[in-house]
Amino acid sequence: MINKYENNVLEWIKNHFDMSAIVVEDFNVLPYGKRILDMEGNEMTVFYDFWTGNVKELFPHEIA
Repeated sequence: MINKYENNVLEWIKNHFDMSAIVVEDFNVLPYGKRILDMEGNEMTVFYDFWTGNVKELFPHEIA
């Protein structure tokens, strides 16, 4: 069962991407995190930020 936080993350992804052009995987390192991979090998992570109440995104170069 999907709760409201995970639903917020999934809705954010659906509103920002063509779902047929990406792969979405669970990424449990972050709250309700989802790893998004595109057909060109790019990736990002989307998660629910409890402090702000918003969905946030991270790119690998931002955390290295």
